[in-house]
Amino acid sequence: MKKNGFTLIELLAVIVILAVIMLVAGQNVFGILGDAEKGAFRTEFIDFLNSAQVAAQMDIMNGKISAGNPKRCYTYTDLTEDYGYYTAKDGYNGSVQVIYNNGDFEIHGWLSSSKYIASNKDKNLTTDDISDSNGATASTDCT
Repeated sequence: MKKNGFTLIELLAVIVILAVIMLVAGQNVFGILGDAEKGAFRTEFIDFLNSAQVAAQMDIMNGKISAGNPKRCYTYTDLTEDYGYYTAKDGYNGSVQVIYNNGDFEIHGWLSSSKYIASNKDKNLTTDDISDSNGATASTDCT
């Protein structure tokens, strides 16, 4: 008798092997996706800080920041609507504190999205500094 095809046991063995491969590969893929999302949030955070620095430079030229008044808090609304230096994103909120001292800027920011949050961080932020927001929102008053 001629054998054409596979037995049920052989097919089940192949399915089990493929399922194990998918399980292992799937965990790695989801980990990579999570890291990519945190990396994108980090990029948004750095852009947010940079937009505050540009706003501060304009405020120095306009006399709003000076040696007598070196500190300024920019809210998310300030940078997106009032100054227009940062593009608003759904679910984002935060603030940036800029301190101007002899030509140097000290910049710290608070930013949250619907998924992540970073509080009182500077441009040296790493993805390890970003945590899940769990519904929390970032400070809007630089505290």
